[in-house]
Amino acid sequence: MNYWILSVLFLPHVFALSLVDQEFVGKCLYYQTTINPQPFVTQRKNCTLLWESFRDAIAYQPACHVPRERFTQFVRDSQHAIARDKFVFWENVYDIVMRYSNRGRRTFSIADTLTGFLGDTKFCGSNSSADGVEQDRSKCPGYDQTPECPWSAEAAFWTEASDYFSKSAYGDIELMLNARSNTPLTNDSYFSRFELPNLKGPNVTSLRVLFALNSALPPRETCSGSSVELVKRTLAQQGVTNVTCEVNPSSLKFQFCSEDPRLPFCTKDCDSSSTWSVHGHVITLCFAIVFCKMLFLI
Repeated sequence: MNYWILSVLFLPHVFALSLVDQEFVGKCLYYQTTINPQPFVTQRKNCTLLWESFRDAIAYQPACHVPRERFTQFVRDSQHAIARDKFVFWENVYDIVMRYSNRGRRTFSIADTLTGFLGDTKFCGSNSSADGVEQDRSKCPGYDQTPECPWSAEAAFWTEASDYFSKSAYGDIELMLNARSNTPLTNDSYFSRFELPNLKGPNVTSLRVLFALNSALPPRETCSGSSVELVKRTLAQQGVTNVTCEVNPSSLKFQFCSEDPRLPFCTKDCDSSSTWSVHGHVITLCFAIVFCKMLFLI
């Protein structure tokens, strides 16, 4: 999607902006008009003002030592309503959770919010550009926190955004983990450090752990492992005692089998003699798998 095209259509003065500015404003408009228009029906966010807030956060900042507090104003300005029971958190399953959330149509990960959508790119400050923003984003250090670069602009942004997102969560929420990971969740995981401490009762009423397994290989950890124990122990101290866990629930299994119906658990579910005594969603899944198999043969 060429987001700058939208900025040209909506903003006559757009050519006074740099390409980075144009992309940001275009993405902002695209999100509010196409991806998730419902929260903005009565009042749309001013994309130019949002860009100015974002730009001010990173302008002229050092590459690896950006205070996260610089993004506080932008994160607040870009917030919008998210329905109860629609929050999903994750660790090491980015591609899977993005397909699962379906850009907020099923549930919202942080990347599905306006805040996350706008920040989901490379960016950093510069001392040589007129507006203090690096135009050649290949020079930006990226998101990963390392001893050499502990707080890049991206790391600072996502930490502040994650803090706000997790504090906003309410109702029944979900956490998706990778069943093929040796350590799906540890005390040093991003979720454990910046999001889990903010999930507190009574705002959060329950948490469902979803172990994603889209492989023919066996899982390395599931519901009886240390990751779920860590979550249960932490949440119990924060007033949330209702924690459940599933491996490939029907919603995930449907997603995986529609993408690759040759996965063993797809065939097993449809070939099982007990399938027809199960609820209708499993039967629907089987029909979808058969249809996908036909597509693979065409």
